[in-house]
Amino acid sequence: MPLKKTQPSIQGPGELAAKKKALRCAKLAIEKKAYGTMVLNVGTLSSIAEYFVICSGRSTRQTRAISDHIKAALKEKERQIPLGVEGTQEGVWILLDYDDVVVHVFYEPTRAHYALETIWSDAPVVRDRALAKAEREALSAKGEEETDWED
Repeated sequence: MPLKKTQPSIQGPGELAAKKKALRCAKLAIEKKAYGTMVLNVGTLSSIAEYFVICSGRSTRQTRAISDHIKAALKEKERQIPLGVEGTQEGVWILLDYDDVVVHVFYEPTRAHYALETIWSDAPVVRDRALAKAEREALSAKGEEETDWED
């Protein structure tokens, strides 16, 4: 089966698919110990995308690992590749554009500086219990210490 670039979503089933993809991206980020993960429904406010996924890493090494994990999993399982990727070399703000879902992976100081959550404060936050539970579990799990992600 060939890889496909994501197609623009439309109201209805497309929006549901976009939400599912956004939640999947957030879960994948959490698997690599991303924190402060949130999904914003920006579709009613902008034509840029339906959803933004915003998360943080403790180092540029971790932000790269998070974005690489999302890209690899979506390519393997959903057969989707991003339309564009920006910021990988620097690792302070990595953007993965899946058309209807845009993933922002921040190194924490950069996230605080740009404050996308404030800029997009009118966008509803998507609440998902499973996602919140996964983040709590990932951050409290033993094994990988915070210092493992230091550059």
